[in-house]
Order: sequence, then structure tokens, then C-alpha cells
Amino acid sequence: MSGFKQVSKAQARRHIAVDERIERMAEATVDLVRREEFVQEISTLWRSAQEKFLLIGRYLVQARMRLPHGEFQAMVENELPFGYQVAYQLRMVAEAVDSGRLPGSKLPPSYATVYQLATLTSEQLQLADQRNLIRPDVTRPEIVRFKRDLRSKAIDHVSRREALEAERQRLRERLIAVEAELASLDDQED
Repeated sequence: MSGFKQVSKAQARRHIAVDERIERMAEATVDLVRREEFVQEISTLWRSAQEKFLLIGRYLVQARMRLPHGEFQAMVENELPFGYQVAYQLRMVAEAVDSGRLPGSKLPPSYATVYQLATLTSEQLQLADQRNLIRPDVTRPEIVRFKRDLRSKAIDHVSRREALEAERQRLRERLIAVEAELASLDDQED
């Protein structure tokens, strides 16, 4: 017996990639003094979190494709540290980035904000890009407001269409009445 424990490839990669001592050192709080130091450290950690969210989304996509029917949902509901809604959002973000629908380099670090972008149609994404809403510092409220404006304009468009169709119907009915009156006058003249 060799004394080595057999592990999966994924476990081996984790053991190689993450030495707990190094991980603890990397996560240790350092005493910072200057504003620039705080900005740099916080920004670096935030970018790292964004990369991890994207990676989690990619693993969720893989799991959904590869696990037998029902296992994915059971895993999410019973074994992961977040619920089905977060899992869905992370998957949608990963799929949108990996498919090229969303440009990874221009996205904000919040998966919830990126998810709001991922729910847009291709045409809406083009409009959002034209309005400079696909950028690293865009906020979720900006995207929600943009979506609300799109819905409002769609409703305005529908309302205008309904009003015009109602007017057309009223004019048709008036035209029928005018034609009937003209016919009546023609009959009286004969």
C-alpha cells in the first residue's frame, strides 16, 4: 500500500490550487492607512468576488447539464449555501457571458446587476449599450429604471395603438352613417 489517498481530479486541483496556509495569509486583514490603499485592496477583492461568481455560475451550468434528472435541483435545494433563485441568476449570467451576449470586460462586479442585463433581449441590450448602461460601474437601480422605461414605452405604444384603432372604428361607423344618409338623400331625390 502506497499510503496515498485516491482523490478525484477536481479534488486534486483544489488541493494543488489552495494551500490553506496561503489562503489564510491571503485573507488576513492588513492594516491600511491611505485612501488609495483601501480603494486598491477593496477593488481587488471585489473583482475576485466577481470572478468567483462567474465561476460558480459556470459550474452550475455544468452540473445542470451533467447530473441526472432531479439531482441538480436537489443539490441546489439541499446542499448549496444559496437557493434556487440565486443559482438560476448565476447560471444565466455565466451563460450570457460565455455565449458572448454580454461582454465580460464591461460588466459590473455584482451578479445581481449582471443578471438584470442578462434578462434583456438582444435589441434591448443594444439600446442599453447605446445609453452607456453596459459598463463596470453601472448600478442595479439604473438597469431596473431602464427596464421600467422600456415597459412604459411599450405600454404607451400599446395604448396609442388601441386609441388609434378605436378612432378608426369610430370613423368607420361614422362613414357608414354618412353613406347611409347620402343614400337616403339620393332616394328622396329620385
